[in-house]
Amino acid sequence: MSLQNNLSAFLGAAVLGVIGAAGMFFAEHYRQRNMRNAVVKDLARLEKEISQLKLDLQQLQNQSHIERHSRPKRPNRAYAKKSNSIVSTTTDDYLSAANLDSSDLEFYDLSDEESKKEPDCIQVILKELDEKLELKDIQVIEEVLQRLEDLCLDYPGNPEFLYRIGKAHHKLADACDDKELKEKYLNKGIDACSSALKVVSDHADVHKWYAVLIGSRSKLVPFQDRIHDGNIYKKHVEIALSLNPNDASLHFMLGMFNYELAGLKWYEKKIAAALFGSSPESTYEEACFQFLETERLSTFEWKENRLMIAKCKIAMREYKTAVEWLYRATQGHCTSLDGKVDNEIDTLLQKYKQY
Repeated sequence: MSLQNNLSAFLGAAVLGVIGAAGMFFAEHYRQRNMRNAVVKDLARLEKEISQLKLDLQQLQNQSHIERHSRPKRPNRAYAKKSNSIVSTTTDDYLSAANLDSSDLEFYDLSDEESKKEPDCIQVILKELDEKLELKDIQVIEEVLQRLEDLCLDYPGNPEFLYRIGKAHHKLADACDDKELKEKYLNKGIDACSSALKVVSDHADVHKWYAVLIGSRSKLVPFQDRIHDGNIYKKHVEIALSLNPNDASLHFMLGMFNYELAGLKWYEKKIAAALFGSSPESTYEEACFQFLETERLSTFEWKENRLMIAKCKIAMREYKTAVEWLYRATQGHCTSLDGKVDNEIDTLLQKYKQY
């Protein structure tokens, strides 16, 4: 083959090679462009689906919040002297939500905005319930108790709801004449406050209402149990006072403890010393000091406290001063739901008004 023919063949092959390479380049470029377009489309589709999921999740979360706070109340329980009027919730039930359907709680912490709204919502609820707990209507107290128990399902282990459950039980026990039913109310309240103490140890109201319930129960148990409960009572009152020294009701409670100790009979002190190694001691002067502190710190004219000042003065043989406090007590506000305080004031006035 001539040189010209060889050169022509070489150039032809070269041209064909270049054309083939160019074709392959353009084909690869086209393929990659199609892949990029497909990826872009897939990303756009995924972004759209994610946006829709976020929207659906927000709607479910909002619906869960609405349902949680608009859940219908359970039917009212009749306030009767029957054991079935006591809620059967145990201490562990107050602390655990394990028996709930997961749908009740699954959206609870998903939104920062939602978590910021919850505390404000709770404070509004607590203010409303506190106002109702101060009423003397038993049916209202029953309804508040039911509401608090429902809220404990939404907010398990919340000490703010738990100690108020204890307070509601105490209110019901205070208005109940049946000893067995009263004791059941008190034990349920103690369970609730005990649950709260497992969550917090520096909450004055939790310690206070635990002590209140223990103190009320001590009146229904044998003497040796009463002394044991008294030690528990004093411990939690003193803790609460260390956390909130300006709480008038805590000074009243400590005054009641001192008054009861001062009134122990000699043989009761002997029994206490035999059971616990020492005999609890206090005086009517110490009790009166606490009641006077209560009078100083109280924001209202507290009838029960003025009665206790009068009783201390009677025990101290200061009868004229006692009568003055009894008359002042008649003008005060009574916090209990029964008429026992008024009856006792009238009885003491009839006995000592000549002084």
